[in-house]
Amino acid sequence: MVRADPMTVVARPANLADPSRAAGDATCPDRRAHCVDCGRPCAACFCHCVRPVDNLTALLILQHPDEVSQAKGTAALLHRCLRRSRTVIGERFDAPLATDGLVLLYPAATPSPPLVPPAPGRDRRPLTLVVLDGTWRKSRRMLHENPWLQSLPRLSLIAPPPSRYAIRQAQAPLQRSTLEACALALTQLDADADRYQPLWSAMDDFMALHQQWTGFHRTPSAHRERHSG
Repeated sequence: MVRADPMTVVARPANLADPSRAAGDATCPDRRAHCVDCGRPCAACFCHCVRPVDNLTALLILQHPDEVSQAKGTAALLHRCLRRSRTVIGERFDAPLATDGLVLLYPAATPSPPLVPPAPGRDRRPLTLVVLDGTWRKSRRMLHENPWLQSLPRLSLIAPPPSRYAIRQAQAPLQRSTLEACALALTQLDADADRYQPLWSAMDDFMALHQQWTGFHRTPSAHRERHSG
């Protein structure tokens, strides 16, 4: 088994970006260089898109290696926004010593493992939402190659709104980008839409940034998404 060793864990930058800071400032003095925080070319730095969120349910992002350098991906921005977030890169991952409190964001094909209902409030045991960041095909493979993930209770999105992810092609109507899917799932689990509203602002700014940088534009229906409800 390929171990998810410490080198594959993405740490949050020590100098968290001020959400009001524009790209091309102290961390990007030369727009031809790369931002020291997000690692992207300074002309496409997404640090000004970051909106800090104090999430109640923690997030564990299991990211396929092909997504690490994917400029259109939203997982890196999501990780930067959330206070309780961890990203591990790989395709196979060692099972944790205990899986209590872990919930997988993935549609349940069968009644077992059971679906996780939305939490009634904040007075419940700590939860960690596990999300697979990769194309739909690769996320299915990651699930198949990690039996411990298959044993987790699953959360499906309930009546998700139309996607705002307008830069990749979807494979199914209810699939969503990683940031969108996690924003919706965290809202379901924590029953607190206001808490996660800043993630939608981050998403809108990220879409505007990408369209400005690439000059690329599609209608909202032309998106590629990865998680379905």
